[in-house]
Amino acid sequence: MFKTTHNMMKLRVKITPKTPLLVASGKTMDVTRPDIEFIRINTADGDTIYIPGSSLKGVLRAGTEALLAEQEKLTPVVCSTSEKLCHELYKSKEKKEKRIKLSYNEHCPVCRLFGSGDMASRLEIADVFPYHLDDSSEEKKSKIQKINGLMSARSGIKIDRKTGKTKGGALFQYEILGGGELFGEFTFTNFELYQPGLLFMLFDLSSEGFLRYGHSKSRGLGVLSFSVEFIKILQTGKSEEKTIKGIGTVKKYQDYGLYGGTNDQITIEGEMDYENQFLYSTFTIDNKDTIDKIIRQFREKAQSLLG
Repeated sequence: MFKTTHNMMKLRVKITPKTPLLVASGKTMDVTRPDIEFIRINTADGDTIYIPGSSLKGVLRAGTEALLAEQEKLTPVVCSTSEKLCHELYKSKEKKEKRIKLSYNEHCPVCRLFGSGDMASRLEIADVFPYHLDDSSEEKKSKIQKINGLMSARSGIKIDRKTGKTKGGALFQYEILGGGELFGEFTFTNFELYQPGLLFMLFDLSSEGFLRYGHSKSRGLGVLSFSVEFIKILQTGKSEEKTIKGIGTVKKYQDYGLYGGTNDQITIEGEMDYENQFLYSTFTIDNKDTIDKIIRQFREKAQSLLG
């Protein structure tokens, strides 16, 4: 399915820490710095904190597994990253010996979205920075300076579990981000409509504090709010204006066991820019009301998967 592109969707998302956040880079040897520092990268516009896309993806995958784990009607049954993925659980001995990859329809809905050892992910998550990637250099420098001003150090202690008292010499410091705004891009390729819908449901759970990110979550850190600012959808071949189609509508995939089937489509309600090119069509949505409506429609597709 990845040999041919049928649809793509790019989301630009604003991420706002609702509680302090720490995505740790590990302990530092510099005695003038906190013991545990926020991860940083040196860019052309200055040294800045960031969140690796893999850090977000790990939490989102675990959240999806938990959300779908009790849905026994799903086939195959949802696997667990902490145990084994689909390509390890369901691949026959013969396929393993011949190194035959597990097909798309043999994967559970989580592996179909996030990938496995036999199949690439439908969802790519870029690293998250305190600026938009298309900002000017001056804008990036200004936003880096602003986010650096929101960094601070917090003290922590270790408790002796037997006595319930503080361990001697157990005081340490860790660096936290106390607010501000971060920006990321989420890209789907050859997706079923329920898949973005699941992501939007996970954004809601994250904003409500049911999913937490980064280090020291048990100390109350890591609640993030996700707000979609921009959606761009690309569909190859002939497209109808305002109709978004998932890969379930592609005839050659009808025997792939796709959950949406031929009903894997929605009609956009609200303002958008539609452009019909020779080989593909694009839908660009940056109006908040329209974004909210299309998110609701995608979420309904995910809810139909859950029954």
